[in-house]
Amino acid sequence: MKRVLFCVALAACSGGSKRTTTPGGGSGSAAVAQKVLVNVDGEGVILGGFDALAYQTTGKAVSGLPEHATQWAGATYRFSSADNLAAFKGGEHAPGYGGYCAYAASMGRLSQSDPTVFEIYEGQLLVFTNEDFRNQFDADRAGNKAKADAAWPDLVAKNAK
Repeated sequence: MKRVLFCVALAACSGGSKRTTTPGGGSGSAAVAQKVLVNVDGEGVILGGFDALAYQTTGKAVSGLPEHATQWAGATYRFSSADNLAAFKGGEHAPGYGGYCAYAASMGRLSQSDPTVFEIYEGQLLVFTNEDFRNQFDADRAGNKAKADAAWPDLVAKNAK
């Protein structure tokens, strides 16, 4: 199964062109995106400032630094090193469901996430509100991921700016 990426993502540095990514993980330039739904703080930083790449490379939530930051799909991503910033490949390393809780998304709702409560599932970073929500998601990973994939487009349509 392909990764679930942001349902709607703006192409970074594309001179104004836009792209979308679908629950199946494919991106297409034919579709034009109007909305972005990402879980950011008041400064526009996603994942509480943790390094999106380090989750996969170290298996830990590692703090990112403001001097190693980039904008992608409506959010500021911070990285722990210039190497991680250079290796960041947008949708490949962005959290599923815009950085909102994956288990809540499987129930068709949005919930803040704790970026230190996470897992990599099918190569994708998923974050959760708390350990209980991660455990409930893990009780039926495939089923809950399918439910979240199905619910995400409606959540974007209803909640994106």
